[in-house]
Amino acid sequence: MTMNEIDSRSCFVRKQAKWLLGAVLAASLPACTLFKPAPPEITYTKTANQALYRLEPWSLEGRVALTGERDSWTADLAWAHQQGDEQIKLSGPLGQGAVMIRLAGNSVSVAQGDGKVESSDDPEAFINQQLGMFVPVTSLRYWVLGLPEPEQDFEDVGSGFRQAGWTVAYQAMQPVGQWVLPRKMSVANDRVKLKLIIDQWTLNGGNAK
Repeated sequence: MTMNEIDSRSCFVRKQAKWLLGAVLAASLPACTLFKPAPPEITYTKTANQALYRLEPWSLEGRVALTGERDSWTADLAWAHQQGDEQIKLSGPLGQGAVMIRLAGNSVSVAQGDGKVESSDDPEAFINQQLGMFVPVTSLRYWVLGLPEPEQDFEDVGSGFRQAGWTVAYQAMQPVGQWVLPRKMSVANDRVKLKLIIDQWTLNGGNAK
């Protein structure tokens, strides 16, 4: 083999190697675009939401699971709040139709799916009787916003706080307009655990997901 033939073959091999390398790199580019960095995790902080104490009105839609010592149930939840008035709709708890709970001042009424309406001047005891487990609705009105109930002592604990014998923990937060509000949270004591997933918030009458 002559020197010219050797040089020609070497040049051909180098060209083939470059072509193969280029083909491999080109083929790998689309695959790389499939791996996108995860969005930064939003952590809980109550100090950023202090102004929410004064926010009127708001509403949420989501799902709730309640577990007690002897019973448990799940339901779809729709909660509408304005000053002095809470309307909480539970769809399907205990295998029943919708249950509407309305708190106005110190009175509460519960409308069952069969049209029967009962009322009481002792809201939390009455709701406890109706649902079969104690639910701290008065405090929960603040806790769902990521805030302790005002004018009551509380203790910061990790991603939440303890208040009135309950541990409130926020597993996931979500941006809602200018705010960061709960998406997944739990409220528990030694007898009852409530889990809440909030799919949609509406603040000041405007839809904000």
